Amino acid sequence: MSKKGSGSKAKKVLLTVLLVIIALVAIVFTGARIYFRAPVNSYYKASQKAFVIPGLTDNLVPQGFDLEATSDTYLIGGYQKDGSPSRVYRVDRQSGKSKGYVVLGDEQGNGISPHAGGLAVHNDLLFVAGDEDASILIYKLSDVLSSENGTVIGMEGEFSTRYGNDKINVAFLCFTEDRLIAGEFYRDPNYMTDESHWLETPSGEENRAVAWAYSFSDGEDSTFGISNIPSEIYSLPGLVQGMAVKDGKMWISQSYGTAKSTIRCYDVFGTYPVSFKWHIYSGVAKEDEIIPIYVLDSSTQVSSFDAPPMAEEIIFVDGDLLIMSESASMKYFFGNLTGGRWCYATDVNKLT
Repeated sequence: MSKKGSGSKAKKVLLTVLLVIIALVAIVFTGARIYFRAPVNSYYKASQKAFVIPGLTDNLVPQGFDLEATSDTYLIGGYQKDGSPSRVYRVDRQSGKSKGYVVLGDEQGNGISPHAGGLAVHNDLLFVAGDEDASILIYKLSDVLSSENGTVIGMEGEFSTRYGNDKINVAFLCFTEDRLIAGEFYRDPNYMTDESHWLETPSGEENRAVAWAYSFSDGEDSTFGISNIPSEIYSLPGLVQGMAVKDGKMWISQSYGTAKSTIRCYDVFGTYPVSFKWHIYSGVAKEDEIIPIYVLDSSTQVSSFDAPPMAEEIIFVDGDLLIMSESASMKYFFGNLTGGRWCYATDVNKLT
């Protein structure tokens, strides 16, 4: 056989191998899309792409999420896959384009690396979940919005989520018209909560986490315009990653790993509290402490629907629900195969 014929045959073999590889990649890609998208197809039908989640190729693992209404800017926070200081990205709501990021710092301006599971805007401040430190980190909103790309911004201070003998390690945050709500995350066995937070609900379910509500206050016992003493307690199911309040209803996102996320809606504000006994949680009961405990379970649930995996914080904008996701980050990546790099705006009325 001539060298020319041998070379031609080798080229054909190489081309065949390449075509087989391309076909296999296409099959894997298609299979992944079907596997993750088909079970939540109704969610995609009820949703529109709002913007591309920023920072995904720069090691960001998105967690916290809020809208700063005055500047019409989305704020997306999270930790870095490589362990470097955590960031808050800015996205213009109208164009969907990224406006860069700032790096979270301590009060001396040194970069820090909180999980940043929750972000919430209030007046001229940005509140960031402080995780294992049982605190909320406070930053000037002007620093967050106006600092040059990559600037480390200094912390203004902290809001403690300790009270008496008790505490919560904050995983998510939200503001309502008259209160701040901060909640913890539970999953057995790697994310355990204090057993004093466990509660058998009226419907017989076992809630294993709580959220505390703090009223706005300018009194002596307050920090950054918020009372240091919880005014209400919400008993929560496990796996809660985010919370939002709309039209008097409380919404939560639940997720972990590659399983479907769940979005649930509750009407707890119109119910009677299951208890007024603060000592159930704190061990420091006082005669004048009357703190109601409300329950999120099947008895107060109004509706629910499934969403793509790894749902994080949620917010409502113009009636639509927007869900932050970490599935397309460099830590997990599979979301790049399923549209997870987009933040979607969902018409919940089509699903509930």
